[in-house]
Amino acid sequence: MINLSRLKGFIFGALFSFITAMLFMLIGQMWAGGVTSMWGESWLYFSVVIPFVITFTVLGGYFHNRNATNKKLWLISLICAFLITLYSGTIGAIFGETIVRGGMETINIEGTLVWGTIYAFILLPLTTPFARLIIGVFYKLISR
Repeated sequence: MINLSRLKGFIFGALFSFITAMLFMLIGQMWAGGVTSMWGESWLYFSVVIPFVITFTVLGGYFHNRNATNKKLWLISLICAFLITLYSGTIGAIFGETIVRGGMETINIEGTLVWGTIYAFILLPLTTPFARLIIGVFYKLISR
């Protein structure tokens, strides 16, 4: 039964990585002056799929037959939001750009690692409530 919870987490993570990347891209385009592409940059999708799938697979196993308080869900959300943003803004961005561009020649690796880490900290007030929303939905799905 725990494997079913992990499978639900895997599927949920893959689905919400796509949705989150699309929302992030659309909001960013709107703030920048207008939506120019419905799909945006494909490296973004590659950068978030791995941390989302891993996170929700682990959470599926963790939440299986376990009650979580609101305080614990907020703490889990804070940790997950930071780790997902850190990975997707650093290693994930480099990985995604490498796949899309076909090589690492045009990637500023040092700048990506430094600024991805800074963004992971700075964006916590935005990413934590969003993670709490998604993790709360997932928790209700697993708790059924």
